[in-house]
Amino acid sequence: MERKAVLKWLKIFNIVLFLVSVIELLDFILFSSLITLNLDGSQYSIFNVIFQSGFMTAHAILLWFFLLCVISSFMVLSIVIFMVAKKIENHILAKFLLLIGLFFIIGGFIKTSFVFLLGNSNIHTTVTPVDSLINALYNPSVAPTIIGAIMWYYTTVAISFTLVSGLVFGGIGLKWMLLIQEEKETNEKN
Repeated sequence: MERKAVLKWLKIFNIVLFLVSVIELLDFILFSSLITLNLDGSQYSIFNVIFQSGFMTAHAILLWFFLLCVISSFMVLSIVIFMVAKKIENHILAKFLLLIGLFFIIGGFIKTSFVFLLGNSNIHTTVTPVDSLINALYNPSVAPTIIGAIMWYYTTVAISFTLVSGLVFGGIGLKWMLLIQEEKETNEKN
């Protein structure tokens, strides 16, 4: 593998990862502020349901913040990866790509658990029969538009892209490490 080819594809992949993360961040913020739920005879935005209304417990607030931090960290990481990749030598870059791949896989699973736990957080209402946030989004009497469910579904798409990114980065890093090691051993024999 040539360094130029790896850096070219790394740049393309990081641009796509950055765009997916920015769209996910915007989606998450717009989802929280624009989507309304009809609970106990009033309309509340998701943000109000989580933070102000008393419908959800404190762990939902923490999950919302953690999810926001993870999304933001992937966005920042996509910028840092390419800046660092240009400055280090091939053998270290191969190890770096492998570690970044592992980080994306672990981070993707952590983000999956945050999304799952936030979606299954209980909504405590007195009149409206809703037991979790995800059920509220898919209930037409509580969430009058399907846009909220579609916006929530995008987080799954972004998580899938993160996990695939981890496999690609890890695979490229491992393959390049093996090629560098094989080339080194060949040169030592000659």
